[in-house]
Amino acid sequence: MNKRGLLYFTLSEIEPRVWFMLTGCNFRCRGCFRPARDGGGTLLTASETLERMERACQNYYGEVPVEAMITGGEPTTDKEYLLSLVKGLKAKGFEKIVLMTNGYELGIDEEYVPELEEAGLTEAHVDLKAYSEDVHRWYTGKSNKPVLSAIEKLSASGIELLVQTIYMPGIVDEGEVEQIATFLASLNPKIRYRINPFASVFAYEKVTRRPTLEEMERAYEIALKYLPNTIISRSCYREYPTPPPQKTWITVYPDLTVERRGMKDQAEERLSWLSRVRLREGVVEDWQKEEWDFTLRHSLVGISELSAKHYKAQEDAGSGRVKVKFPQALHGLTKTGWTELDCDGSTTIEGAMKSLVERYGEKFSETVLEVDGANGEIKIKRSFNVYLNGMNIKNLRGTKSEVHGNDEIIILSWVSGG
Repeated sequence: MNKRGLLYFTLSEIEPRVWFMLTGCNFRCRGCFRPARDGGGTLLTASETLERMERACQNYYGEVPVEAMITGGEPTTDKEYLLSLVKGLKAKGFEKIVLMTNGYELGIDEEYVPELEEAGLTEAHVDLKAYSEDVHRWYTGKSNKPVLSAIEKLSASGIELLVQTIYMPGIVDEGEVEQIATFLASLNPKIRYRINPFASVFAYEKVTRRPTLEEMERAYEIALKYLPNTIISRSCYREYPTPPPQKTWITVYPDLTVERRGMKDQAEERLSWLSRVRLREGVVEDWQKEEWDFTLRHSLVGISELSAKHYKAQEDAGSGRVKVKFPQALHGLTKTGWTELDCDGSTTIEGAMKSLVERYGEKFSETVLEVDGANGEIKIKRSFNVYLNGMNIKNLRGTKSEVHGNDEIIILSWVSGG
C-alpha cells in the first residue's frame, strides 16, 4: 500500500470539519507559500491516515465530522493513495469531500476525474495559476494544458467545481483574469471563480508586490462580466462566498499531539521554511511590516459581498429560515453547533438574538449580550463577534443590520478563538 507524507490535520473551531495537509508537490511555484510542498511529515498509508484522523476528531469533537478538505502540497500525485483516502472518507459517512489541487495530474490521466467521482469526491477547488502557457511555465515549471483539461473534465462531471487564481500585479493581472473568466464561462457561466490577492511576505520568491484594493476591484469587475459567481477573498477559506476570519485553529499532528495555533505560529513555520532560501532577517522584517488585521480582508470581500448569493437573498427577502452557527464555547448552552430561526419577511440581528434568548434562556443572554438598561438596546459582548453572511456586523449596521430568509449568522468567541 502506498504511503504519503502527512504534516498534520487541521480542525475547524467554527463547526466540525477536518483538513488533511499532505506533503510533496509536482509544481515549483515561484510565489509558493506552503512549506508542505517540499515533503516531510509522517509517511502513512491511506488507512493509517484515516484511523488517526478519526481518533483526532473523536478526541476533539466527540464525533467524526461530515466534511473533509484534502490539501497540501499536491494531493493528486499519488492516485492510489488519494482514491483510497476518498473512498475511506465516504465509507465513514463524510458527506462533503473537497479536493484542493493544481489539477495537473487530473488532466494527464483520462480516468482520474471519473474515478474520483466514483470514489465519492463531491467538490474540487482548482488553482489555475495563469491562462497564458508561457506565464504558467515560468511560474510553475509546468504546462497549463493539463490544468485546463482537468477543469473541463471537472466541469462536465458531477463534482462541484471552484476555480481560483492568485492576482499578481504585472504577472497575473487583469488581462490574465479576463482570459481565465472567458475560458470558464465557455464551459459553464455558473462556475464559481475566486480571486485571491498575492501576499509577498511569505512567498518562496518575492516575484511581485501585493495588489492594491483598486486592482482587486478591477479584476473582480472584469471577471463578473463573464461569471456571476465571482468572489474575492484573502485566502482559501472554506465557507462560500465569504466566511468570518479565524484567529486560531486546532492542529493535530500524526502522533495525535494537539496544538492551538494562530497567525504567529503559522508565520514562524513559514519563516523557518523560507530561511533556507531567503535571509531570515529580511523575511522577519517583512512580516513585522505586514498588517495582519482584518481591515483589508473586509475591504476585499466587501467588493464581492453583493454577489449572486447576496442578490438572491435580497430578491427573496421573504419568508425563509435563518441559519445560526455557534462557537464551541456556546455548545454547553445550545447543545448544538447550529440552529435555524423562522424569518417571515425580515428581522434584525437584535431580533434574531432575542429569538435565541427565548430558545436558550437567560444564560445565553448573560453570556453573549449586554442590555442597555435605559432603553433595552441589545449589544454584543466584546468577547464575541457576530457575522452576517460573512461580514462582521460592526462593518454593517451593528445589531440593527437587516436579516432575511436564507441568511446565515455566525457567532464567534474570542475565548475559543473560533
